[in-house]
Amino acid sequence: MINVVSKTILYSMSDIIDKLNSLKENVDNLNQKIDSTNLENKLLKNQQSQLVSEKSELIKKNETAKSHLKALLERIENIRDYGKD
Repeated sequence: MINVVSKTILYSMSDIIDKLNSLKENVDNLNQKIDSTNLENKLLKNQQSQLVSEKSELIKKNETAKSHLKALLERIENIRDYGKD
């Protein structure tokens, strides 16, 4: 009778060990996914930062171009007005 109980306990322990190993594997897989997601997040944040910087530069260039165009149009207007006198 003791042998039967002992085998049942060992079998149960074996099941528990298998489940723990499976759980450990799942946790390891989740950790890998977390690491991968964190890396992807970091890369996306860097890319976003670069795009924000590029946008800022393009806005400055656009404003400079507008200013130059406005000055050029004013000069053309002044030349036209000068010719009217």
